[in-house]
Amino acid sequence: MKIERQTSDELILTEGSTAGLIVGAALVVGGAVVGYLLRQQSPYAVWIGLALSVIGIGIILFASSITVRADKKSGQLHYEKKRIVGAKNSSYAIGDVFRIETRKQWRVDNTSQDNQNMQQPQLVAQSVIVFKNGSELALDHQKTSSTTTVGGVALMSGQGAETALAAQVAQFLGVPFQEIMPPNMNSGMNVQF
Repeated sequence: MKIERQTSDELILTEGSTAGLIVGAALVVGGAVVGYLLRQQSPYAVWIGLALSVIGIGIILFASSITVRADKKSGQLHYEKKRIVGAKNSSYAIGDVFRIETRKQWRVDNTSQDNQNMQQPQLVAQSVIVFKNGSELALDHQKTSSTTTVGGVALMSGQGAETALAAQVAQFLGVPFQEIMPPNMNSGMNVQF
């Protein structure tokens, strides 16, 4: 999530980019090239190329971008989520926003290193807009912390920038910000008004 433009009356946020489209297109083209060039050497090359192309098409179809525009003059919050296979456009009253939350949770990622399967915890975070009626809108896509392993110790970078941006959005809208931490984290819940 990044702030595209902010004035005293308007805030425009965008999340997502063309990275999903580029990766998907590269897989589609790469799959076609692998299938064509290696078809004589291995009968499985065509199937591998086809699988890469199908995965690329799936990535292209499900890649999305989110744009949120808050306009204090009109009192409206405009939310747009775009995909190649459809879009969602909604408008809400800024007065109906209850709070902005950043939710963090642990997810276990199974990795293998030196022929050993390891379970590595990753911290996943997502910011949401919570309305007074209980409905929610994703302010950004889920973010996974990057993890570096040194020996037996896992070093994780957090989602500090995303949390700071969510707090800035809450401040602009004049609503509370709440950071919900998973169990076994030092700070528990962080609520700012």
